[in-house]
Amino acid sequence: TYGLALTGVAGPQRQGDAAVGTVYVGLAGPSGGDVRRLSLVGDRAAIRAAAVAAALDLLATVLIGEDGQPASGDREWRA
Repeated sequence: TYGLALTGVAGPQRQGDAAVGTVYVGLAGPSGGDVRRLSLVGDRAAIRAAAVAAALDLLATVLIGEDGQPASGDREWRA
């Protein structure tokens, strides 16, 4: 089982100290977890689309592996 999460500021205005385009992607699974901070550019729709793409890319890398082969259950993937 894996958990995938997104949070951040898609705009149109910054939130506190967080600039528009600041997005965090979190992934947790059997081998641990990872959180990545992204700085995305574009309008609200573009930032949202790029955030979803980044989250799915992270999940795919964990599930499939960087070499295109299925990842083993004991694979270390924390960045």
